[in-house]
Amino acid sequence: MKSSTKFWLSIFTFLPLVLLALFLMFFFTVFFENIIELEHSQGEFPLEFMQSLLWFILLAILMAIVGLGIKIYYIVHTNNNPENDTNKKVMWTLILIFTGIVGTIIYYFIEIIPLKTLNKE
Repeated sequence: MKSSTKFWLSIFTFLPLVLLALFLMFFFTVFFENIIELEHSQGEFPLEFMQSLLWFILLAILMAIVGLGIKIYYIVHTNNNPENDTNKKVMWTLILIFTGIVGTIIYYFIEIIPLKTLNKE
């Protein structure tokens, strides 16, 4: 595997974790501000809340797409790897399906990093 491929895989592996942190920060800052503003506006619904909700939903969709994409890539990678026997393929597939972000990070450190780098010069 080329070193540039490993670099991009590392970015996409950790991107859902970074997006989750942004998602939580966004939730605690924007939604709490809007709740306080709603209390002060005497029952009028703030339009800023709807704009915030749109960004909140878009961030969640982006996080889901990146997480699912890297998970699918790793499942295909483990099943196409000729060094893996059937038990190892089943084990990694189940780990990747059921553990979420943590499983992809573990797979990256155990299976992707040790692969020999092909330098095309």
